Amino acid sequence: MADPDHRLIALQERKNITQQLIERPYSCITYIARAIFYGKLGYPDLALGDAYRALLLTDEIEDESFEYHEQALQSYIEDVAEGDPLGGLLVKPTPEEINNENPETLDGCRAENSSDKDSDPAIGDNIKKLRLKCFACLSDFLCQCGCLSSANDFVERGLQIDSGNPILLDHRRSIIQIYDKKLLEEDSNRTYWTYDPWEELPKQGYARRELYPWNDHEPNRCSEESLPFLNQEMSKVAPKCEVRAVSLPILQSSSTLSMTLPKPPATMKQLGVFAKEDIAPHETLLQESSLLTANNRLHDPLCDACSAPLPPISALQEPLPTCPECDDIIFCSEFCYTQATNLYHPAVCGKPDLEAIAKDPTPLAATNALYLLLLGRTYALAETQNIHPLDLSETKYLWGDFTPPSLPEQEQQHARQLPFTFEDNILAPLHLLLKMDIDIFASLARTDTWIISTLFAKFRGVASARMNPRTGMPEVCAVHPMWCLANHSCAPNVKWEWSGDIKFEARGGDDVVQWGGDGGKEGGIKKGEEVLNHYCDVDLRVKERREWAAGALGGDCVCERCMWEEAEEKKAGRNVGEAQGTELVERA
Repeated sequence: MADPDHRLIALQERKNITQQLIERPYSCITYIARAIFYGKLGYPDLALGDAYRALLLTDEIEDESFEYHEQALQSYIEDVAEGDPLGGLLVKPTPEEINNENPETLDGCRAENSSDKDSDPAIGDNIKKLRLKCFACLSDFLCQCGCLSSANDFVERGLQIDSGNPILLDHRRSIIQIYDKKLLEEDSNRTYWTYDPWEELPKQGYARRELYPWNDHEPNRCSEESLPFLNQEMSKVAPKCEVRAVSLPILQSSSTLSMTLPKPPATMKQLGVFAKEDIAPHETLLQESSLLTANNRLHDPLCDACSAPLPPISALQEPLPTCPECDDIIFCSEFCYTQATNLYHPAVCGKPDLEAIAKDPTPLAATNALYLLLLGRTYALAETQNIHPLDLSETKYLWGDFTPPSLPEQEQQHARQLPFTFEDNILAPLHLLLKMDIDIFASLARTDTWIISTLFAKFRGVASARMNPRTGMPEVCAVHPMWCLANHSCAPNVKWEWSGDIKFEARGGDDVVQWGGDGGKEGGIKKGEEVLNHYCDVDLRVKERREWAAGALGGDCVCERCMWEEAEEKKAGRNVGEAQGTELVERA
């Protein structure tokens, strides 16, 4: 697929099949077809989204009490009548079914569990075949993503329908072989092992962090059109600052650096924030509010809009504004109430099923719960304002540390990866959207899996978080579009604080990060200097700082301080080695 002509053909084919889904959004068969196509392109994560939607549609076809039953059943009949795109997998319906002349018969033929399924075995058998195809796709693509536990789950679910299915049995063997190979790589001396697949197989894998070539919502952030707009927005929150295009190094992880790969381009064009005039030590240079916030505590006293702590009742002269249609939705001010009412709350108002989603998670699930809740707030903003979620002012100019656009078969040498699990990246987002009463089939143009993946990549790259001081867990997070334009350094010249609004304060005095042995770093920011933020605890050693910041940066930090300290540690290590060698010689 490296051939440009083949690439264009593939992209056109994807466009065509996606258009078919836009026109017939409840077509189980077309979702399966696009899943298979995505698999061939090397996007197993996107294939999973389609395969799972297809599986949901098999339920819609068979159960007349489901919300989209009539649409899914009609699409199924039309698809099979026009020809089986899955290679002779299905039985063609009768003319009566095609013309919908016998709806009672159709309604009696859902699937295995329907009491009337025997009235038309062809439809019931087709639903069974479609389900098995979905399970085969799901288990295959989950294996490709490295999510072996979830792959095994779908294999077992499929084998409950057809215990002798050769494809699923082959997938079961492949899962065990992949995991056995992994164990052997970890310990080459092991000759045998036993384990419980339900407990020990890994759930988390990875997907490409992709700026998809068909994503026409991503702006050129450094263009003559974008920069004036960004500077206009920056002037509202940071009057002494401006946005400029800068060249940044393309970062690599330690594992990538150890591979024998062609040397990547040295730099890439990005954005940075610069001082337009001198900024004094301890001066606040940026103050920005945001509605793209989330908290994962069920009943914490926080403003629903900005996530600021609510004032104590004893300090209130009059009650705080609340939503009359919702329980426990409180705002810290009339401003936040008005903003919420105009911009996002109508999309979630009066929907109690949303209240507990991703709330009070386990410590290991806390971070992903916040990303899911940010996704929910994004779709609430988009639905209320009738804007595509990638075109919102809160998301449009965020950078998700994407791999440069290309088809995966080109195997770009320095691809970024996005942590991926079936539960976090496929199941939970679709469940959330359904609870928001968003039709995940008819709204494909706004809820497609690649859109959700793009948003997750952006959140992981720029979201800030507040930790619970007692547990150390992230409990509140937000995206501030101007704040996140400041680039990272392990010797930052600002510090930040977030409580409702987020603020940059120029470092000064004891706040100035000292490194390099000179002890003479000055505070404040001079006119023309870049404003440098920090994505990690700057008091950590270089190795720990890099590990902490790698998720947001997309690789190991190569700021001036990190490079100097790495060199010093290597020098110290050589000196220790030389001293140990001298000692051994003397002992000999």
